[in-house]
Amino acid sequence: MSANTLHNSLLRPAILHILRAAGFHSARPSVLDTLTDITARYLMLLASRTATIAYSNHNTLEPDITDVRMALQDCSLLVPSLTAAEEAWKEALRKPLEEYPERNGLRAKERMRRDEEDTRDVREFVDWVRGEQNAEIRRIAGLEAPKTAEAAVIEARELEDYLTALMKKHSKTGVESRYQGTVLGQPADARPVRIEGGPVETIQDWIIRTQQRAAKLDSLHETNGHIMDSTDMNGHPAGS
Repeated sequence: MSANTLHNSLLRPAILHILRAAGFHSARPSVLDTLTDITARYLMLLASRTATIAYSNHNTLEPDITDVRMALQDCSLLVPSLTAAEEAWKEALRKPLEEYPERNGLRAKERMRRDEEDTRDVREFVDWVRGEQNAEIRRIAGLEAPKTAEAAVIEARELEDYLTALMKKHSKTGVESRYQGTVLGQPADARPVRIEGGPVETIQDWIIRTQQRAAKLDSLHETNGHIMDSTDMNGHPAGS
């Protein structure tokens, strides 16, 4: 199974949860595949754009919150109220904070007002993520307890997503040990590979022995070449 096929298969249940939360209880396989492909492409676009911005800003592929916000704006997830030019003009024309008096908390109030105005798009995005629509998606996916009398019982046990529950169902020795070293688990620790039935025990020893053997063959060929150069075709020394 290729990486794209695996990732699309893992993404399909999440798309199904979103469709169910939106009120759709059935869909053609072609429609589901199309929505999954669009979602995967958008996530790849967002991730690649974040990496590009991070490398452009500080020459590293590890993004910070500023890089993520810029990528969200480029991918139209965050829609600022003003363009970059309008923000620059507004910043240049508005009164500096130092000119506001500190009495009665005027400077602090102005600072809070500006912060709320500058982060309005981010707060709207956070409110959307924490809103009722996404709460319904989490409930459908089993990640949020319903508001019923049984909520206390449900909250007592750990809520798990579909993939974690499926992995635990098919693992008798524990998820960490069964899926270690795969895309679904933790990275495996590097261990030496033992070779049985041979003169060497590890791959490193085999590499060293092979390199030594190749060096001896090169030395032997070089020696034979010097002997052939110093001997004529009849077996007599050259120049006799």
